[in-house]
Amino acid sequence: MPDYVDWFVNREKQYQGFQKMLARETPKTIMLVEALADMGKTWLIQTMRHHCEQANIPVMHVDFRDRRPHDYLSLVRLTRDQMGAQYFNQLTTAINSFTGVNITLSGSGQGAGSVKITDVSGSTIQAQDVAGRDIIKDNQFYIQTDSDMARRAAESQINDAFFACLATLLEEKKQAVFLFDSFEDVTADAERWLQDYLLPRLHKRHLPGVLVIVAGRKAPALAAEMKDLVAKTSLDLFTEAHVREYIVERRKIDGLDLPTIFKTSGGYPGLLAKMADVAAMDTQKDEDWL
Repeated sequence: MPDYVDWFVNREKQYQGFQKMLARETPKTIMLVEALADMGKTWLIQTMRHHCEQANIPVMHVDFRDRRPHDYLSLVRLTRDQMGAQYFNQLTTAINSFTGVNITLSGSGQGAGSVKITDVSGSTIQAQDVAGRDIIKDNQFYIQTDSDMARRAAESQINDAFFACLATLLEEKKQAVFLFDSFEDVTADAERWLQDYLLPRLHKRHLPGVLVIVAGRKAPALAAEMKDLVAKTSLDLFTEAHVREYIVERRKIDGLDLPTIFKTSGGYPGLLAKMADVAAMDTQKDEDWL
């Protein structure tokens, strides 16, 4: 399991709020976690992701620190690949229709019939079958258009297909979670997709069961009419008791001067983690080779 889960300390208020959102004990469907660097935002996001995976709740997670040039196309593909490609054949078909691939479906009903995919040369591209469902293979090409009008048409059709697939997934799974980490590094295109496509559908109640969690040093600016759906929170510095819990109970490191560790770290979880990493490395030295 990720260390983020094993070492999770002092973010119970936010985590319990997330649990309430999943249980639909609150009308909130969007959580904005805004805090400075080294405050443990990623710990929180990873703990939420772990819970979803353990509970078999479809979850999409992106950390914008990866520096990829994220746009609507990369985000819908990422969602498909993380939540289950078998639910998103209509999306992949729409993407491939704009990148020179022809799709032929035969038979009727989900998982029935056959899928034939050919590229522009007529060569057959194989589809993958998982759990009795044909999964159409994405050719992973970029959308190339010769006009802005054509680009907008492709974007609209691909997003329509994506949200239709997401709605079908929700019919079966009932819930889905989007986790956006390090929002201060979001690309303009990715933020536009969030603001123009995903969040308006939550506002209009078109995606019942979908939760969106955004964490970062900055939070997205949301329209005033969405305030009833939004829970805003920040993260506090660790206390000395939290430092003791983290070092001794979670990291299992003994013999450190905890008051000094607390003072030096300033209560910042990220700095505390780095100090614990150094201490753990010192206790694991093996110099028998000398």
